[in-house]
Amino acid sequence: MTTEKYFYKKTLGFVLIMFTVMLCTACGANLVRGESPMVRMNELSHQDDSITLQLSMRNVNGVPLDIMEIDFSLSVNEDELFTYNGPVDTDIVANGTEIWSVDVAESKTSRELLDSLQNGDVKSLPYSLKGSIITKDDGIMRFEREGHIYPLPGRPGHFR
Repeated sequence: MTTEKYFYKKTLGFVLIMFTVMLCTACGANLVRGESPMVRMNELSHQDDSITLQLSMRNVNGVPLDIMEIDFSLSVNEDELFTYNGPVDTDIVANGTEIWSVDVAESKTSRELLDSLQNGDVKSLPYSLKGSIITKDDGIMRFEREGHIYPLPGRPGHFR
């Protein structure tokens, strides 16, 4: 084998290896950071003048979220059911989901709205969940979710 052919094969092999490495790097998984979690209402219940709200918080990031505080409001139509501002102190693993619960005092308006849903006066209630969380590493992250609240069959005072 001549020196030119040897050099040509060696150079071609090196170029193919480099092309393969660059292609694999370009197609590799990107690490998501700094995205707000998906926060939605999992379940709501009312009893004895208090409301219990379960929130499902899904971390879409490739790194854990260390949540320290949450601030949100839950509104039905233009009526505010309640607001909450306080500590959470929970970690959500990378690409994981956590269920978090909070108890708040029930207002007259919220009791009337939920009773009308429970009694069948209305089929559903449109809701809006807006707020923010404060994380240890990423600071303030905002979220917003809209949907409808429905009574859970066979479970008086419980809604989804």
